Amino acid sequence: MTELAEKTAAVFGDDIELPPTPGGMEPDEWLARLELAACYRLVDHYGWTSVVYNHITFRVPGSDEFLINPFGLRYDEIRASDLIRIDFDGNRKSETRNGKTWPVNKAGYHIHSTIHRTRPDLHCVLHTHESVSQSLCATDSPVIPVTQEGCQFYERVGYHDYEGIVLDGSEGPRLKTALGHGNHTLVLRNHGLITAGPDCIWAFVRHLAFISNAEVQLRAMATGRLNPIPEAVMAKTREQFEGGAAQANALIPHPEWPALLRLIDAKDPTWKH
Repeated sequence: MTELAEKTAAVFGDDIELPPTPGGMEPDEWLARLELAACYRLVDHYGWTSVVYNHITFRVPGSDEFLINPFGLRYDEIRASDLIRIDFDGNRKSETRNGKTWPVNKAGYHIHSTIHRTRPDLHCVLHTHESVSQSLCATDSPVIPVTQEGCQFYERVGYHDYEGIVLDGSEGPRLKTALGHGNHTLVLRNHGLITAGPDCIWAFVRHLAFISNAEVQLRAMATGRLNPIPEAVMAKTREQFEGGAAQANALIPHPEWPALLRLIDAKDPTWKH
């Protein structure tokens, strides 16, 4: 089995029965579609959506193409088969939902293709306008790790000033600079949040951790008595997260992911079709 297939088997186990790979599609693409569709449903479950706006993308394994949501579907409607496959130049490589040609959000293409081109290690890119993180983005404060989970953002966050709706590639060089070589998170000032990772699991759990830390940071700042974590402790804790020690004897990395998938599957199993 491929690495993706092994990970999928470990995550789903016997708890969720997955449909077979559709005819004419490589198994790795189908597994990527399942993972991304689940991520869309989880973002909806947590209330981070803006109806049909924002975007999550996932690189198709072994290619310079990625999957993105059809522009016009709510996140709670998105199924694995609905996702649109496009290349880095925006050319459509698949159709969606009974052959209907849904458009791709132009801003989503420009932002996400820039990141996928710039950082081939970041296979999944998750962007929302969630209100807590957006509140922090509307201040001039840096991200301050004030919680255990927040320490994973120590020296891993870039910042990009608002320039208007991203309708062309002109912001690409500045997004690239903000992302750098080691950041996995972008604070888009007065705009929203981007987290990324080697798969949807990392991108999602980073989004969840960022929002939690941002809420605590904003509340602590409001008191005027924020208690800083020493830099050496932040660095140590970040390495515990990145190296896997933070999972503390779990059967798999990110044990919360299978639990979340069971939740969305019980809520509505259509995501995996």
